[in-house]
Amino acid sequence: MDDTSRLRRPRPRWRPLAGWALACVIVVGLVLALREQDWSATRPMMTLRALPFVLISCVINVAALLCAMMSWRGLLADLGHVLPRRTAAGVYFVGMSAKYAPGALWVALTHARLARSVGVGTLVIIAVSLLNIPVVLLTGMVVGSLAAPLMFGAWSWLLLLPAASLAFVLARPSLVGRAAQAAARLLRRKLTVSGSGRQIRAAIGWQLACRLVSGLHLWLLTLPMGAPMGQSLVISIGAFALATGVSSVVVVLPDGALVREMVLIGTLSQVLPVTAATAVAVASRAVCLVTDLLVSGVCALAMASRLRRPETIMNGATDLLPAPGDAGR
Repeated sequence: MDDTSRLRRPRPRWRPLAGWALACVIVVGLVLALREQDWSATRPMMTLRALPFVLISCVINVAALLCAMMSWRGLLADLGHVLPRRTAAGVYFVGMSAKYAPGALWVALTHARLARSVGVGTLVIIAVSLLNIPVVLLTGMVVGSLAAPLMFGAWSWLLLLPAASLAFVLARPSLVGRAAQAAARLLRRKLTVSGSGRQIRAAIGWQLACRLVSGLHLWLLTLPMGAPMGQSLVISIGAFALATGVSSVVVVLPDGALVREMVLIGTLSQVLPVTAATAVAVASRAVCLVTDLLVSGVCALAMASRLRRPETIMNGATDLLPAPGDAGR
């Protein structure tokens, strides 16, 4: 039995029920809020005029995905495993396709399976996955503060707390290594490399770039709907960062489905009619889904091609078997 198998736990029966219950509550709420709205405001999204905006938003979202991959690669490098960019992209993007399955561990387990073939131990990947959660959440909240006044009003100051936390991590990145060791102890394992913190600042920087760039794809989708260019730019960047940050912790729904759309609709309705904001949120989900599948598919084909090469089969076969001490790498 390998480390990945030992990390699996029986799936709680309540989890799928909780996911369906939450989804039903959100759907009912959206239906009640939208049933008497004027849907004529959504027509611009269905015209050829919107097509260039959609295509450019796809390109921009691919750039955001690459920034997210570089952030994940930085966390991995801090734990002693510096992967080439192409190899890291293959492991990261193919593994991230598992985020569309409900549950918190599927992405980490998929990453662990793929990383073994390139010499990275299971425990290291699990540690990176755990460390990536606060990085994604904190950067999402910090960039999301751009839209906070519209969403939270007088309570917007609460988003200063994630900003302070992020500043603290930037000032003391060596604490990340201690966090990795603590996560390993929770799993009753031991990391032989604790992390120096040298790559943490770069990882946070790449994740902040991901938040800023990904918001641009949402902004482009608001333009054909008639949103004011300047105001919608700030709101779109903040709204998408806030929505993805909040939805990342809702593990009972695949990729935060519906939760992200609910936050986007609530925020974008400040510059667009509610129905137009709904159309933009749906278009954003479609853009993200298409680009996710496209990038993951390309990386999967590249990995399959590499594994089919004779020299890879002969020289790398032993990498697919558990190595002595693999759990501690």
